[in-house]
Amino acid sequence: MTVRCLECRTRRATYESLQAHYKASGHAACTCGGLHYPHRPGTRYCDQHPMAGFHRAMRSSEDLSDVELLDILIDDALAFRNVRKLKRPDLQPCPF
Repeated sequence: MTVRCLECRTRRATYESLQAHYKASGHAACTCGGLHYPHRPGTRYCDQHPMAGFHRAMRSSEDLSDVELLDILIDDALAFRNVRKLKRPDLQPCPF
């Protein structure tokens, strides 16, 4: 059986070696409340995800119209447009 670290996704052969990895590296599962179980940080339904507001609104979309969902999507996209790190540091992000 192979188990994976939830943060760095490295594989371990046993659960004991995974626990040793967690202690040595400080990695931990996210318990933000976006999902009802500990999960990998930044996944789609995690509250740490940049588009968490939109995904939460999509899950409860029976209360919201398409226009309201689009407004939430635009707000999230504008608020977190430069969250990802650039693969090439010599390139600058678009200013608009």
